[in-house]
Amino acid sequence: MGKVTPRTNIMGAHQLGVHVRTGGRLKAQNLAQRSILTYKSLWILVTISVALIATDWIPAKSTLGTIKTRLRNSYSAIAYLPTGFQFVAFGFLALAAYFIATAGKPYALFAWNCFIKPFLKSKPTGIDSDEHQKRLEQFYEGQAEIYDITRRRLLRGRSTMLKLCGAQLRQYYPCHFANNFEPGKSGKTVNDPSYLPSPPLSPSFLAGADKRFAWVDIGGGTGENIERMNAFFPVRNFDRIYLVDITPSLCEVARQRFQRLGWTNVRVLCMDATKFEIPKEDGPEDLDIALVTMSYSLSMMESFYPLIDRLEQVLSPSGIFGVSDFYVSPKRSSDPTRQLSWLMRWFWSIWFDFDNIYLHPSRRDYLEHKFKTVKSLNAKNDFIKPFIKIPYYVWIGAKTDAVLPDFSLDSAALSGTDSDSESSTSDKDTTPTPTTLTTTQSFKHVSSDHVHGQGLRWRQPFDPKLIPRFSTYIYAFTWEDPRVDLEFLDLKPEDHMLVISSGGCNVLEYAAKVGPERIHAVDLNPCQNNMLELKLAGIASLDYQDFWLLFGEGYHPQFDTLLDTHLSPHLSPTAYHFWKQNSSFKNLFKTGCSGLAIRVFQFVVRVKGLSDAVKRMCEAETIEVQKRVWSEEIRTHFLSSWLIRVLNNDRFLWGALGVPPAQMQMLLEE
Repeated sequence: MGKVTPRTNIMGAHQLGVHVRTGGRLKAQNLAQRSILTYKSLWILVTISVALIATDWIPAKSTLGTIKTRLRNSYSAIAYLPTGFQFVAFGFLALAAYFIATAGKPYALFAWNCFIKPFLKSKPTGIDSDEHQKRLEQFYEGQAEIYDITRRRLLRGRSTMLKLCGAQLRQYYPCHFANNFEPGKSGKTVNDPSYLPSPPLSPSFLAGADKRFAWVDIGGGTGENIERMNAFFPVRNFDRIYLVDITPSLCEVARQRFQRLGWTNVRVLCMDATKFEIPKEDGPEDLDIALVTMSYSLSMMESFYPLIDRLEQVLSPSGIFGVSDFYVSPKRSSDPTRQLSWLMRWFWSIWFDFDNIYLHPSRRDYLEHKFKTVKSLNAKNDFIKPFIKIPYYVWIGAKTDAVLPDFSLDSAALSGTDSDSESSTSDKDTTPTPTTLTTTQSFKHVSSDHVHGQGLRWRQPFDPKLIPRFSTYIYAFTWEDPRVDLEFLDLKPEDHMLVISSGGCNVLEYAAKVGPERIHAVDLNPCQNNMLELKLAGIASLDYQDFWLLFGEGYHPQFDTLLDTHLSPHLSPTAYHFWKQNSSFKNLFKTGCSGLAIRVFQFVVRVKGLSDAVKRMCEAETIEVQKRVWSEEIRTHFLSSWLIRVLNNDRFLWGALGVPPAQMQMLLEE
């Protein structure tokens, strides 16, 4: 059974006398999901009462007549409304009152506790742990039960962060999905491997298979993240899970959640996170902290420097650190994907400061200073479309010194001697490598020899200034036939190749059919290399069915999930961010600039009724038949004067047919 264990002078929920009803989260959720027709008798009574009050069917001297008269005297405007409008007005008020009392109650409590109550009570002003706890408890004590249901639209990115963490952990630690695993009364299906598109991956580095490992969720609140994680990395795989939070009322909800689920390996610790240590009874000597997560809690920490320092000490060298939170960018950011306008930086910093949420960029900067970045995502939560967009980020990191050992199988390694390695070391060129723009983004990211550096095995560092100049790629697939290339190139396994990346099809064909010693895929447009990375990641992580749906049919209904759970460990941070922002396509082959040309072609075919002719051209058995169908039935429609006038502009011709305007501009600038 989960338990609350106060480990400092900060008092736990039971000591403060905080009482939260069992199943609070489920009760609030069920209340919000009830139909408004649930209470039929109440509805009948309200309808009859409103009808009688709003009409002249009741005597003026009766009780209902007196109520009606007082309402009219209090709100004289009502008396001048027609009876029908009065009925509608009273009905609307009754419906609003009923909604607030039932399904809308969680949101009414949320509005009260967040926007009204803080201005009615004085807040503790100290910065030590006790004062910080009092301040948070004052804010959350009235909304602990409805915390989960009222934060799901506000706190975006949490599931993405958990999926990314689970995917990275599965590269090192064993993860078992078993249908006979019973987690408790809720969530019985989340352990089913069919929940994920492809079967879960086996560890790529098996050294973690014989280790005891744990997860620490800092600022875990009600424990919803731990319950969510069960879908992506089942909770039973962790020997211990520690939920650390300083707020007693939220800890009490978490304790009751895990008691209901029957997860005995979860501990709830009501304490200051900077003082966290593994309890002695859990055997800290051989327990790896494999995962640390912070979900919208880093921005609420008064003293974040000692916290990050402490987490850097407790995290295992092979562990993962996951963060999702609000953010604002600095005035000038080296990462163009996180840059915000001055208005968003100013507004959201002030807005969240009212609730003691601090969005200064120094928090994220220090996080990236102490850890290496594995994956990152900068996005905006369309809280109220299209007006309110709240910036948030998802960041996955690891320790800086977790480098894989050398698995070289040369003769020296096999014979147990190191003479060759000494010779190679002494022969190395010690000339310092000049620093160039191409290395500016690599210092924050893990390297390809890092435990979690699978995503950097293919991509070389490049100038991040190229990213905002190219919003998309030209080719999702290559138009040329690589089989013809192979007939004339006479490639051999010892060859080295320099190839334009394009859609990546040629590169993969050469690698699959011949396997040259090295292929250098180069493209001025970073998005083309993102496409090649996606195909390589698919080969590395997907089963045949999922791979065919994505790259054969051009559409996978769960691509966004696949991107997080399977593809992400094999993508560079740049490629992952690009595909996460462009994951909503319905046909991969119709994306990019060449996809625009395809869509124009299909539009003309539909408008002109050329579907049968195109089908006959594609299915023609000889080149002669194909040429005849094209020249006699199709060609004239695509070379018509009206279509030429529409498409005869530089943007379409350069973009759809091979060179984006940004690339052309760069060539002109040089």
